[in-house]
Amino acid sequence: MPIIDTYTVFGAWPAGGADLSLERLKAALSGRDVQFAIAHSTSSVFETSETSLKELQGQTAGVPGLVAAAVVDPTQLVKPWEFAERVAGQNFACVRFFPEVHKWPVANYYPFERCLDALAPSGIPVSVSVTQPGQVTALSRLTQTEEMSVILTHAAIECMPEISAVVPGMKRWYVSTDGLTHLGLLEELVDVIGGERILFGSTAPRGSIEGSIRYVKFSSLPDIVKENILFNNAQQLFGGRLGTH
Repeated sequence: MPIIDTYTVFGAWPAGGADLSLERLKAALSGRDVQFAIAHSTSSVFETSETSLKELQGQTAGVPGLVAAAVVDPTQLVKPWEFAERVAGQNFACVRFFPEVHKWPVANYYPFERCLDALAPSGIPVSVSVTQPGQVTALSRLTQTEEMSVILTHAAIECMPEISAVVPGMKRWYVSTDGLTHLGLLEELVDVIGGERILFGSTAPRGSIEGSIRYVKFSSLPDIVKENILFNNAQQLFGGRLGTH
């Protein structure tokens, strides 16, 4: 069964002490039928700059099937929306936001809204980490997200009631499996939001890609739904942004 891993990461992570090197990521992906993996670098998390993104593009370009995801921290730049607009015109699979890491609120934070305004015309998917109650609701109230492809990552168990209430009404919203570990939760989500709205993500090599794959494959879902989660949904969402390598 082919796989598209929509959430991987590599690079130095001083606080964790784990080996998140590019070589470790390549080893984690090897032999598991992963056709494409979308990755951001830790350096792009720590520094929103043209330099960090060019470095990321250079690193992923040399690895077959590895596709770069940009990261934008709207607190680092005077006009982050201009940076976001430049990113939208480049060869990235998606743009990722980490409000909890960069310490900005999803609600009532106009620099973030301006970034969404800049990204929307390009159609590039936007990934937002949701780890606290209230973030999913706040995100849904931004008019920009009504027509954008939005991927909810790191979804905490406390956010599941909001996801169940909000996502069915947002026609282009998705949930990544990277935050899901509870037994039976995947089946419940499929029942509420539909199997076509879930993307496979592992956080490899920080998280166990083998465990993440098993979580989907050993669920009680029908095989076609598992195939959609592991591959088809991401292929349809990202399309040509995955490239051909």
